[in-house]
Amino acid sequence: GRGRGRGRGRGGKADRDRGGRSGSEGSRGRRRGAPARRMDADEAIERALALATTLGGDGGGDDVDMRLVGQLLADCKDARTEAASEAAWSLYQAAVVAGTAAEFNIRQYNFALGAVQRGAAGEERVRTVWDALVAAAVPPNAVTLSQLAHGLCKGAKDVPSTLAALRECASRGAAVDAYVLNILLNACLRELLNAGPDASSDVKAVVKESALAVWEAGKGIHNERTLTSTIKVLADAGDAVGAVRTFRAAWEDETPLDVDALATALRIFAVTEPAAVLIGVMNMAQEQRGLEPNTMCANIVLAACSKDGEFSTALTLWRHMLERRTPPPDKASLASVILACGRAGRVDLALDAFEEGKNKGVECDTVTVNVLLEACAKSDAPPGEALGILMDAIESRIPVDALTISSLLTAYYSSQTPTSLANTPGALDQAFAIVELGRFMSVEPTPRVTNALLRVCIAAGDLPRASRTFEETVATQRDDQPPAVDERSIRVLMDGYAAAGDLAGAARVLRDAECLGVEFGDGTAAALIRACIDAGDVESAMRAYESCVNHHGVGPTTRMVNALLVGLARSGSWREAIRLVSDDVIGSETCEADDETVRLFSSAFEIGGEEEQAEVAKQMGMWLTGSDDALIAHLLERDSDEES
Repeated sequence: GRGRGRGRGRGGKADRDRGGRSGSEGSRGRRRGAPARRMDADEAIERALALATTLGGDGGGDDVDMRLVGQLLADCKDARTEAASEAAWSLYQAAVVAGTAAEFNIRQYNFALGAVQRGAAGEERVRTVWDALVAAAVPPNAVTLSQLAHGLCKGAKDVPSTLAALRECASRGAAVDAYVLNILLNACLRELLNAGPDASSDVKAVVKESALAVWEAGKGIHNERTLTSTIKVLADAGDAVGAVRTFRAAWEDETPLDVDALATALRIFAVTEPAAVLIGVMNMAQEQRGLEPNTMCANIVLAACSKDGEFSTALTLWRHMLERRTPPPDKASLASVILACGRAGRVDLALDAFEEGKNKGVECDTVTVNVLLEACAKSDAPPGEALGILMDAIESRIPVDALTISSLLTAYYSSQTPTSLANTPGALDQAFAIVELGRFMSVEPTPRVTNALLRVCIAAGDLPRASRTFEETVATQRDDQPPAVDERSIRVLMDGYAAAGDLAGAARVLRDAECLGVEFGDGTAAALIRACIDAGDVESAMRAYESCVNHHGVGPTTRMVNALLVGLARSGSWREAIRLVSDDVIGSETCEADDETVRLFSSAFEIGGEEEQAEVAKQMGMWLTGSDDALIAHLLERDSDEES
């Protein structure tokens, strides 16, 4: 067959990407018709370096066939390592010096372009080989274009120079196609991926500009792959609007489209457009382009409906998928429609969709159960509804996790008032039984579970049991387990005491947490201070502030100072405000005054009836914030008022 080597120097069709192996080496040591043995990287490097030595010895390349050089360059290319690329470069240089490279045809040049491109010097070496190819007047082909794109474009900044090289290659007879352009776009995508979510605006700008340059250069030859890559690059670079605009222009130009491109476009449209627009795009693709949207496309639309609160539209699409199976729904479809109904407070419709999916054999997993429980928590569904969902999940052998347990706790009690909780025998015990059920199923409590349980205790008015639960959870925690409480647990318990008017109990929560080794920060300290102030007890707020700073080692911070200044301003306690700012703000390394600090500080004087002192406080505050311009403007304004 044509795929088989036919003697010295002839490669089969199956080796087209490699440029073909020479028959002398490709068939040596094997039976005629047997597949060529794939050489490993170490062997390829060893043989390439050995041949380079031979070429550099006495007699040079007199007895070396250029096709053997090409084969070993191809082996180094296939090795895909920097070491193999170094060996290939040594072999290429030796072939040039020995004169063997003067006999290269396009196959050997393509092997060389692919083999030498790895490593820091790869781009320079690719250009050297390309320059030799041009000087030898060897006509390039599609493989040449591909190897040039791979070798020259390592990132977005390389796109302009690579496009210039591709244009030169095309001027010599090679035809640029969408495959080659996509190599450049993939380099842009990799750069964004490597930069991560914190990519700088400069990086994003360069990537965006490069992608648009490729898009403009390829007008008339783009396909579904380059369209997908272009809009994805633009969206990932933060320009979703530009991605949508590019997709619309491609649609008008009748650029080829497939379901992957459609799904990518829908995902980007969902960032800036309402669900109705996504449905319109999907319908147009079906009617005008003959595309059958897949499940992923439908799921993106369902998720958009959920985000926009379009539960009726979500249900219509869901039932269309169930009845016609085009596209067939999956567990993500079910979760999305449940979420859409749950966010609208229609747990009845969410339960209907769940039953419809189950009856049609749609897979249900942990995520589906959790979303359904969250829908129950946001509605006035009877408490038993949520528990029944969990029991069905267990019976169906659907795994549960910590989110399942916490969602069940929230859903089971959300529809009950504190009075009904307190007066229902065994209601609180049932909450603890749910947590124990989770443990039985190997679901250890997480902070989310603990916090949900604490909220149930607080809602039932049993603060002592909430405190015991917090303490026992920490005390029984094994060293090899993830923490079952966090700073949020402290806040839940502290807020419970504060809401009950027990400010001393709220302060005691912080002392107990510190004794148990549970850390908290200035946000929790500020919350305690604010709770005291909201209760109208400025003295307790000051004690809480001092306790956090002097005993718990938290602060002082701007957030804590401002929280206390709220109370001092309301009561006109300007002397205490002066002491606070003097002691904890001026010269502090942890507390930097902001505009709110200045406003509250001066308000303490104004409310306290010290208008002149309030004026001084404003000036002092402006100095504290380093707002020299603001201070000058303020003084000029005051002088102007005095003159008038």
